[in-house]
Amino acid sequence: MGFINDIFGAILSFIFDGVILISPVAALGISIILFTLVARILLTPLQLSSQRTSRGMSKIQPEMQKIQNKYKGKKDQESQLKQSQEMQALYKKYKINPFAGCLPLLIQLPLIMALFNVLREPAKYIAKLGQEYTVIADKIMASVSNYVSLLEPFKSNIEMTTRATFDLNNNVQLGQFLSHLNTTQWNEFLNKMGGTADVVRPALDLKYSIENFLGFNVVDTPSVLMSTQWWVILIPIIAGASTYIFTKLTMAANGQVQSAAATSNNGAANPGESMMKTMNIVMPIMTGVFAYTMPIGLALYWIAGNVIMMGQQWIVNKILEKQDAKLDAQLEKEREEARKNNKIQTKKVMKKVPVEKKPVTKVEAPVESDNKPKTYTKKVMKKVPVQKKTDSQE
Repeated sequence: MGFINDIFGAILSFIFDGVILISPVAALGISIILFTLVARILLTPLQLSSQRTSRGMSKIQPEMQKIQNKYKGKKDQESQLKQSQEMQALYKKYKINPFAGCLPLLIQLPLIMALFNVLREPAKYIAKLGQEYTVIADKIMASVSNYVSLLEPFKSNIEMTTRATFDLNNNVQLGQFLSHLNTTQWNEFLNKMGGTADVVRPALDLKYSIENFLGFNVVDTPSVLMSTQWWVILIPIIAGASTYIFTKLTMAANGQVQSAAATSNNGAANPGESMMKTMNIVMPIMTGVFAYTMPIGLALYWIAGNVIMMGQQWIVNKILEKQDAKLDAQLEKEREEARKNNKIQTKKVMKKVPVEKKPVTKVEAPVESDNKPKTYTKKVMKKVPVQKKTDSQE
C-alpha cells in the first residue's frame, strides 16, 4: 500500500500546491474535492464498463437460464465444462465481461485506503502543508522549553494510532507529530503553554485557515468532536444520505432493464436485484459509520464523490441507452428466429408421427326384456286379428 499512498499523496500535493497559490483559505478541503473530481473522471471508463456489464447480464438472463436448465442436475465434470464453455461463448457473443462489474470496487478500495492514510498524515504527503507544520515546530522549539513534557500525554496515543515513533527533538518529526493533534488536543496544548502560545498563534492561524472547511477541520474525526461540536454528526449523516440517494438513482436507472429482463425470462426476477436492494441499505449505513470514525476529509471525499457521480450517472445512462437499443434489437431478432425454428421443427415432428386408427366396435341391438309392461302386450294382442274357424276346419 505504501507506493499507492505515495502516488495519491503526490496527486493531492500537486493539486494542493495549485490551490494554495490562489488562496490558503480552505485549501485542503478544496484540494480534496478537486482530487475527487480527478479520481471520478479517471474511473469513468471503469464505471461505464461495469454498468454495461450489469445491463448486459440482465438482458441475456433468459439465454443464461436456458443453458443452466440444459445442464440442471448434471454434476459430472464434462457437463460442468460444457456449461462453462457455453456461458463463455454467450458472453463473447454479446461482448460482455462478467468480471468488469467488480473492477470499480476493487480499484476504489485502495483509493479510499490511500486517501485515508494521506489525510491521517497530511504533513507527510503534502509537502507545502508539511512545511507549515515545520514552521510551527520551529517556533515551539524556540519559545517553549518544556514542550516535550507538555506533548507527552498525547504521544503514546498518537504513536499507537499511527504505528510510528516520533523524535520530538527533531523539527521535521515534531511537525509530523503536531499534524496528528486534533482541535481539542491543540487547545489543551495551547492552554498549557500559557503566554508563550502567542508566539505560535500566527502560524496556527494559517494552519487552521488551510484545514478549515465549512467550520470544521478536515483532519479531525466527528467521533472526537462530538463532545464540543455535536452538530458535526451532520457530516456522517450527509455522507450516508448522499450514498443512499446515489444508489437509488443507479437502481432506478437500471430498473427498466431489469424489468424487461424479467419479462423476457417469463417473469423470473433477476437474481442480482435482491442483492442490489440489500446493498442499497447496507452501503449508506457503512458509509455513515466510517465517516463518523474517520477524518472529516474522507467524509468530504465521499460526499463530493456521490454528488459528482450523480451527474456522471446521467452521462453514462445517455451513452448506454444507445448500446441497449442495439443489444435489444439483436436479442429480439435472434429470439424471433428461434421461435420460427421451433415452429418448423414442431410441424415436422407432427407429420412424422403416424395417426393411430381406433378399432370400430359393433354395437349390438338391445335385447328386449320379457319384463315389458303388460299394457304394451295387450295392445299388440288387440291388433292381431282373431281368425274364425270354418265348418270344414271343424
